[in-house]
Amino acid sequence: MRGAVGGGSRARQNAMRSGLVVLGAAAFGYLSFRVGFKPYLDRAQEAMDTTHGSAATDSASGGAQPGHAGEEDNVATSKDPAVVLRD
Repeated sequence: MRGAVGGGSRARQNAMRSGLVVLGAAAFGYLSFRVGFKPYLDRAQEAMDTTHGSAATDSASGGAQPGHAGEEDNVATSKDPAVVLRD
């Protein structure tokens, strides 16, 4: 009888230990990805910020976008890809 009760407890301990190892590996992988690709992610973020910043400046100053001469721009500035791709 004692072996059956102890076996269930041991199985639970092993399952919890395995779960902890998996969570630790996932966290380590995520942090490794962030640290390893940080320069590329920073450059991409900077490029997106400058692109969106210049578009906001153009629309605020009333400048016409290339290919849209004389058209009124009714689309609000958005980071939504669907709005950007629609034009």
